[in-house]
Amino acid sequence: MTKNLKSVKASLILGLLLVSTFAIFAPTPQAGVIVNLTSVVNLGPYNQNLTNVAIKPRATGFSTDIEFEYYVTGSAGILNLLGEALLAIHEGRPAKLKVEAFGYPSWATVTVSNWPTVQISKTHQYPKITLTVKLGSDAPAYGEGEIRLRVTVDKVGLVEGANEEYGFAFSAGFLPLVQAQFSGGESRQVGPMDTVSIPIEIQNLGNARTLVDLQVTNVPDGWGAVITNDVIIEEGEGSKATAYLTVKPPKGFGYHDDMATIIVSYTPKMAENLNFVGDTRTVDVLIESRGFSVIGMEILLLPVILIIALLLVIYYFVYKKRR
Repeated sequence: MTKNLKSVKASLILGLLLVSTFAIFAPTPQAGVIVNLTSVVNLGPYNQNLTNVAIKPRATGFSTDIEFEYYVTGSAGILNLLGEALLAIHEGRPAKLKVEAFGYPSWATVTVSNWPTVQISKTHQYPKITLTVKLGSDAPAYGEGEIRLRVTVDKVGLVEGANEEYGFAFSAGFLPLVQAQFSGGESRQVGPMDTVSIPIEIQNLGNARTLVDLQVTNVPDGWGAVITNDVIIEEGEGSKATAYLTVKPPKGFGYHDDMATIIVSYTPKMAENLNFVGDTRTVDVLIESRGFSVIGMEILLLPVILIIALLLVIYYFVYKKRR
């Protein structure tokens, strides 16, 4: 009886070895009938701001770590023990978790950090990649886009690979960026009795229709300066608008050699939603006023006119009548 028991054990072991050998060297469809070892990839946690917060164009971009879950499942075939044995043969072998980004808009640049390496195992592993999204200045304000990630693990021996896709929606923020400059240079000469109107050319470098609020922030004593309150610049590369700064120098009677720096501040706002406001910047222009002014001369002439009139009256009614 002992001999029979040994024979049975030997037969089982030999049979297991034969089946294992067959599974290893058999073509894939036949091997799959016996074992079903498969790589599994699931999406793990990531920064939800990727989809919840608008990404600002022309900035450093938005980066988030994305975690995946990886493990091997299966061994449920004709012989569970065989599957475990085959998995043990592959245990610890390396495999690359390939992550590729695609399907995003042309105004976005998406990069994925180096692909992590996992090991063939039933043990759950949590590899990470870093996803970075940068938007160009042509990204439309609050325009929506999607990033698709293709995650691939190649077949390793009898362990089938994995091929999954995941989508991430995102949106572009408002880029409140304009550039202002005085047409014709940053200095002007004007006579003390004149008024000068200086055009300010403002270009939209942002990604939406933009209202620009303008203010004169300092006016020296004796000078006068007013400016166009606001202008609207259409969206699009090269879009411009013109505001006008009007300056009046001091006009008191006499010779003038005056000089003043007029500072203009400008603040971009999204035309369709004025709550979205950019940074306030300034430009300045130097005004020089030289020349003679007769403005105010009437103050001196009035007494003279009165005296002459008085003398004429005296001459006519007193001196001439006596003669």
